Amino acid sequence: MENKELDYIIEKSFRTKPDFYLPADFAQKVTLSVVRREQLKNDLYEYLYLTGVLLSLLSVAVGLYYYIDKELVMRTLAFASGNVIQVVLTVFILNFIFFTDRVLLRLLFRSLPLPPPKEG
Repeated sequence: MENKELDYIIEKSFRTKPDFYLPADFAQKVTLSVVRREQLKNDLYEYLYLTGVLLSLLSVAVGLYYYIDKELVMRTLAFASGNVIQVVLTVFILNFIFFTDRVLLRLLFRSLPLPPPKEG
């Protein structure tokens, strides 16, 4: 496309009225959409960060216990390996509760529309 054709298209678009109109609250809706998306990213980052911190603290505690009392850690691992399904389900449920608290509930309650202000 040449510059003359491009200039013609731009001039024509400035002269004619658009076939559509944006609602009065368009900018507010776009802003809320962007804010929600960024807040969801921040909530997910916070959840992953806290999960990593908890896992690292747990691994440090297990390492300390292994250094202090190797037999206790071995009995705990034997119990966990003997009850794999219960341990996995418990960890899954606790992780789901943590995820719901950190991400899903915030997303749910942030997306509820606010009531219009009262006039009076």
